[in-house]
Amino acid sequence: MKILTVFLVVMFFTFSEALKNYKGTEIQKCLNCLCHARTGCYSRFNCASYSVNIDYWKFAKSPVVDIDDEPETEQSYKKCMRNENCILTTIDQYADAVGHMDCNCDGAFDCKDRFAIHLFGLNCTNPKFEKWYVDRFNTCAKEVGVNTMLENEGFDGCTPEVV
Repeated sequence: MKILTVFLVVMFFTFSEALKNYKGTEIQKCLNCLCHARTGCYSRFNCASYSVNIDYWKFAKSPVVDIDDEPETEQSYKKCMRNENCILTTIDQYADAVGHMDCNCDGAFDCKDRFAIHLFGLNCTNPKFEKWYVDRFNTCAKEVGVNTMLENEGFDGCTPEVV
């Protein structure tokens, strides 16, 4: 009986969890700062309501909360936007869908590039950020150990490459 119970619990968690768990990871630190810069607060729910519309979510391959949720439906989108981990997955997968572009040509794909992709999509070359974005981002970055950013990232002649 114990073996059957353990098996059923393992199967439940294996097949019911459609999302990677970002909580407590380095990528969560980055995405927290990205959301703080975008909205002025640390709520991923605010971040989603400001900048993750259904088209953004679909471009990110429509992550779903549960495996049995239908992809690309408005109902699944709304359910995702009520789930913090699904919001983080959407923002992460959006950068994956664009390609891990080194937008500022500094030789690394990092949080600054993720933020540029989040704001500008494929047009992230030599990103220029509003001062309030930079101030908010850097406040968070210093608290969690993410690289800080400048208002003007990159340089003339920068051609982003996928890293």
